[in-house]
Amino acid sequence: MSQDRNGDEKVVKNHDTSKTDAKRSLGHKLWTELPVWLQLSLTSRRAWKNFIRSMIATFGTLVLMLAQPSLNVLGQAAFFGLIMSQMLPPYMPVSLYAFALITLAIGLLTGWAWGCAAMAAAIRARSQVLLARETETAEAGYNHNANIDVQYQKSIFEGAFLDPASSAVFGVFLFIGAYTLGFVRASKPRLTLACVFGTIILDIMCSYGALFPFAQYTLARQLLLPASCYMAIALASIVLLFPQTMNALLTQGIADKMLTTTRSILRLQDDVLSTSTRDEARWSELAKQGHGLRAAHARATNELGGQVAMLQLEISHGQLGPGDVAKVYEKAKELGTKAFALASFVMLQNERMETIKKHTNRPGGRPMEHAKMAFRTMEKHRHPGTAMDELLPILADCTSDLRAAANAAFDKILTWLHEMNHTRWGGSPSGTIEERTQSLETLRSALREFRETKHFLLLDPYRFAFDESGQIRTTHVKAMRFSARDLFRCYVLTSSLISFSTVLVEFCQLLLDFEQATPKAKFQLPTKFAQMLIHSANEKSAGGNPLDMGAKDLNEHANVNEDTRPEESSETLVEKKERRIRTYAKDPDAGDPRNGVQKFGRSLHAVWHTLSSPNGIFALKYGLVSVALWIPQVCHSSAYFVYSNRGLWALIMAQTGLGVFTGEQISTFFLRMAGTCAGLVVGMVTWYVGSGHGPGNPYGVAASTMFFIAPFLYLRIAAPPPAMVFFLMTGVTITFTVGYSWVDEHVYQTANQGSGAALAGRRALLVIIGFTAGFIVMLFPKPTSARQIVRLNLSRCIADTSDLYGRVLTGIEEEAEDVEDGILEVSQGKGLKEERKDVKERQDRYRKQFLRIIGRMQVLQQQMGFASAEPGLKGPWPKAAYQEVYAVLEHVVSSLALLSGAYARLEPQWAKNLAERSDMMHPAFIADCLALFSIVHQSLRTGKPLPPTIPIFERLAYHQTRHPMFRLQARGPTTATTTIPAEDNDDENDGVTTGSDVDRLSIMEDDKAIENLGRPLTWDIAHDEQLSVFATANVALVHIVVGLDRLQRAVVELVGETVLGDGFDRAVARWGKREVDDV
Repeated sequence: MSQDRNGDEKVVKNHDTSKTDAKRSLGHKLWTELPVWLQLSLTSRRAWKNFIRSMIATFGTLVLMLAQPSLNVLGQAAFFGLIMSQMLPPYMPVSLYAFALITLAIGLLTGWAWGCAAMAAAIRARSQVLLARETETAEAGYNHNANIDVQYQKSIFEGAFLDPASSAVFGVFLFIGAYTLGFVRASKPRLTLACVFGTIILDIMCSYGALFPFAQYTLARQLLLPASCYMAIALASIVLLFPQTMNALLTQGIADKMLTTTRSILRLQDDVLSTSTRDEARWSELAKQGHGLRAAHARATNELGGQVAMLQLEISHGQLGPGDVAKVYEKAKELGTKAFALASFVMLQNERMETIKKHTNRPGGRPMEHAKMAFRTMEKHRHPGTAMDELLPILADCTSDLRAAANAAFDKILTWLHEMNHTRWGGSPSGTIEERTQSLETLRSALREFRETKHFLLLDPYRFAFDESGQIRTTHVKAMRFSARDLFRCYVLTSSLISFSTVLVEFCQLLLDFEQATPKAKFQLPTKFAQMLIHSANEKSAGGNPLDMGAKDLNEHANVNEDTRPEESSETLVEKKERRIRTYAKDPDAGDPRNGVQKFGRSLHAVWHTLSSPNGIFALKYGLVSVALWIPQVCHSSAYFVYSNRGLWALIMAQTGLGVFTGEQISTFFLRMAGTCAGLVVGMVTWYVGSGHGPGNPYGVAASTMFFIAPFLYLRIAAPPPAMVFFLMTGVTITFTVGYSWVDEHVYQTANQGSGAALAGRRALLVIIGFTAGFIVMLFPKPTSARQIVRLNLSRCIADTSDLYGRVLTGIEEEAEDVEDGILEVSQGKGLKEERKDVKERQDRYRKQFLRIIGRMQVLQQQMGFASAEPGLKGPWPKAAYQEVYAVLEHVVSSLALLSGAYARLEPQWAKNLAERSDMMHPAFIADCLALFSIVHQSLRTGKPLPPTIPIFERLAYHQTRHPMFRLQARGPTTATTTIPAEDNDDENDGVTTGSDVDRLSIMEDDKAIENLGRPLTWDIAHDEQLSVFATANVALVHIVVGLDRLQRAVVELVGETVLGDGFDRAVARWGKREVDDV
C-alpha cells in the first residue's frame, strides 16, 4: 500500500510538473509574441515609475472634477483637465516636461490674446442699430414670470444677437490665427503643443464670442482654469514622484540605445567569422541583422541628438554635467560611425553573393566590349589557400583577443554608466577606477599587439609569392594579384576594427577622465541656459511630441517640389572692415537684382515660395477647415444646434487630426477611428460600472475610471509614435465620455445632453465629423501625395550622395596635390601631426553630411509606408521597385562611409598613390560617375525616362584602354606588379558582356589594388598597416561604382529609358570592338 501511495504521489507530482512546464512554455510563447517595445517597457523600472506618476496625476485631476465644490468652480469644461492628462501625461524628465508646459502656457495665452483682439475688433464693427433691434425682438419673446437672465443667456446661444459684420471680423481673425499657428506647427514641431492648444482657445473665443452682443474677454476661462489645475498637478507630481532629469534620461538612452547597439554590432562579428561563405542563407541573415542594428543606432542617434540641447535647461545631480554628457554623446556617435563601417564587411560580402546569384544567366543588357577584354584573365590565376572560406578562420583567430578586449571594455562602460546613473543620490558604482583603468590598458595592449603582429597573420597564405629577401617573385605576380582579392576584403574588417577600437579607447579614457575629475555626485549647473532655450524652441526635430500628428516632417521637405537653392551669402574685406556681401543663387530666368525694386521682388518671390511650400499648404488647409467648421456656429439657423451638441469639439478634432500626406491621413484616419470606437465602448462601460443607472457616485466613477484607463495610459506612454495614436485616442475618448457624462449630471447648463450611451453617441459623432472634415480638406486645394514625396526625396538623397562622393574624392585629390607641392611631408606616418591634416579633422569633415543623409533615408521609410496606404487610382504603386532603389542607395552610402573612414587614416603618400594610380580616381571617370548620379537624380525627380547611357564599368574600361600611354605617364614608371603578359589577353570568349558581368568587373578592380600601389610590392610593404587601409579604400571605391550601376538599372525599372532602337546597341558594340582591337 505504501508503495502504491508513493507511486501515486510520483504520478501526481509528475503531472503537476508537466502542467507547470506547459504553463511556462505558454507564458514564454505569449511573451515572445509581444512587440519588442512592450517587452522592454514591461521590464523597465523607469517605465513603471512614469506610469505610476501619470496615474496619480490623472487621479488628482479626476478628483477635482468629481468633487462638487471644485466642479462648481471649474465649470462645464472641468473634464478638459482629465483629457489633458491623457494627451500630455507627466512621463518625461522634469526639465523637458517643464519646457512642454511652458510652451503649452504660451500657446494658451497667445490664443487668448489673439481671441481678445478679435473680440475687440468685432465689437467695434458691430452695428448698434441692428443690436438694438435684435435686443428688442429677443425681449419681446421673454416670459417675464420666469428668470430673465436665464432666458437672455439662452437667446445669446440661439444666435439672437448675431451680426454679419462682427462675425466676419471673427472669421478673418480665426483664419489668420489658425493659419499662423498651423504654419508655426509645421515649421517648428517642438512648438506643436503651443500651437494646438492656442488654436483651441482661439476657437472658443471666435466661436462663442460672435454670439455675445458685448465684450466677453473671459470666455477662455472655462478651458484655462481646468488646464491650469492639471498643469499644477502634473508639475507637482513630476517634481515629487520619481523625478528624473534630462541628464539621467540621456545617459540612459546613450547606454541602452546607442552603446548597446554598437556592442551588438561588435558581437555580430563573432557569428560572421564562424560562418562559411557557402552558407548563403546564414550570410543573408547576418547581413540583415547588421543592417537592422545600424538602422537602430542611426534612429537612436537622431532621437537623442534633439535632446542634447535640453541638457542646458536644468540643474542635475550626478558625476556628469551637461557638457560632459554632450561629449559622451558625441563620442558615442563617433563610435557608432566606426561600428557602421565594421558592419560593412558582412554586408559587402553578402551583397557580392547576391549580385552573383541575381545576375547569373541574366539575358540582355547593353554591349560592354571594353569590359569584355578587361576580365578575361580573372579566373586563370589563383593560389590555393587564399579563398575567403580559408581566410575566415585566420581572421577569426587573429582578431579574437582584440574583440574580447573590446567586449570587456564595453561591459565596463555600460556597467559604470548604468550604476552611475542609478546612484546619483546615494551609493557609488560597483568596482573601482583601477579595475576600469586595467580594462582600458588591456584594450590598449590588445590593439597595439594586433596592429604590430596579429594583423599580419592574414599574410601567411601569401608567403609563397615572396623570396627570402622579401621581394615579390616575378613568376608569382599574376597569382598574387588574383589571389589577394579576398585578402583585401578581409582588410575591410581589420582596418574597420582598428578604427573602432581606437575610438573605443578614446571613449574609455574620456569616461575615466570624467570619473577622476568628479569622483562623487554633485549638483551640475547649466552654463548656456538662454542660448539653449532659444535653440530648443527652434529645433526642427519634433522630438517625439505627443501631439505631432504628421507635421513633423514638413520642414524636412519644404522645398522638395521645386529644384530651388537657397540664397547664399559670402563675406569680403573692404577697407579693412568686414562687410557681408550678399550673393544670389543662379536663376535661369533672371539675373542678380540691381535695384531696390528687384531686390524686393526677390524677397517677395521667397515669401511666395514659402507660402506655397508644404508648410504653407498645410497651414492653408488648417485655416480652411477651421473656418469651414466655424461657420455653422455663427448662423442663425444652426447656432443653437451646434452649441447644444458641442460642435466646437468637431472643429478641435479636425485641427488636431489634420495630416500632411494623403497616405498618412488615410492610415492614421483609420487608427483614430478605431481608437475612438474602442474608447466609446470602454467609456460607456466605465460610466455604467461606476454609476449604474443614476447620476453617478464619485467613488464608483473614480474607481471605475482609474481601472479602465490604466492599460491604455500605460500603452500610450510605452508605445512608439506610430502605434501611440490608437491608445491616445482610446484614452481621450474614455475620459471624454466619462467627463462629459459627469459634468452634464452635476452642472447646470443651457443645453444638457444627459449621460452614458446617449451622450457617447453624440460625442462620437463630433469626433467622426472632425476627422472626416480633416480627411476631406486633405484633398483640397492641393493634396500632398506621399508617393510623389518618396520619389522626390529619393532623388534628393541621390543628389546628396553624389555631392558627398565628389567631396570625398576631392579631399583625396587635394591631399595628393599637397604632397606633390611639398606642403605635406612624405613619411611613414611618424612626425606628421604638425604638418598634415589631423585624422579626426578628416573624420568630422564628412560626418555631418553623412548623418544627414542617413536621417533623411530613415524618414523615407515612414513615408514609403504612407505611400503604400494611398489608393492607386492610376495603378498600383511600385513599392518593390522603390524598395530596390532605397536598398541600392543605402549600399552606396555605406560604401561611401567606408571610403571616408579609410581616407581619414591614409597617410599622405598612400593617399597620393590612390589618387594618381587608381583607375577609379581618373578625373574623366569621376566626371562620368557624377554625370550618371545627376542623370539618375534628374530622371527620378522629374519622372522622365533616362537617356541612353553606356554602363559605367564600360566607361571605366574605356578610360583604361583608350589612352594607355597617358595613364602610364600619369602613374609614373611601370612596376613589376603592373605588367600583364600579352598571352593573358587571349580568350576564346568573344561574346558581348551584359549586366551579369558587373560583378566580375568589380572583382577585377579589387585585384588592381596591388597594381595601384605605385611601387613593387614587398614583404615589408605588405606588413605596413597602411596597405590594409589602402585596400579598404579600393574595395569601397569599387562597391560605390557597383552600387551606382545597380542604382541606374533600378531607376530604369521605375522611369524607363529612352528607346533609340537596336541601331544604338549595335553601334556601341561595333565601336567597342574596334577600339579594343586598336589596343
